[in-house]
Amino acid sequence: MGLPRILLMVLRAGAALQVILGVGLWTGHWYTFVGVHRTVGILFVLTLWAIAVIAIVQRRSVGVAAFALLWGLVIAAIGFTQQRILPGDLHWIVRVLHLIIGLAAMPIAERLAPSTRRLAAPAARAA
Repeated sequence: MGLPRILLMVLRAGAALQVILGVGLWTGHWYTFVGVHRTVGILFVLTLWAIAVIAIVQRRSVGVAAFALLWGLVIAAIGFTQQRILPGDLHWIVRVLHLIIGLAAMPIAERLAPSTRRLAAPAARAA
């Protein structure tokens, strides 16, 4: 199993943890975990970027990888500023947007990290 696949598994685990923590924050119960949510979010973006950089170095889906780098910036920007965007009754819009933007990174990363089955298939044909 290659590094991109391992990073993808880390990203998946990070996404699951972020959703769980985010729901706790959203319901107003886990404000003590804001720092954890922020730290995991930073690691999430760094992992997305690592997958994208590996794809660029390997010259696979360079356009998608460049988009992933930009998308990571969007995730970070929304994550760090969301407390100041639309405070009050309409803040739920920012929360939903934050969730959608974060989860949208997953199919991007899935596209960039090659599946082991696709990598093994050409080797099997060559034998």
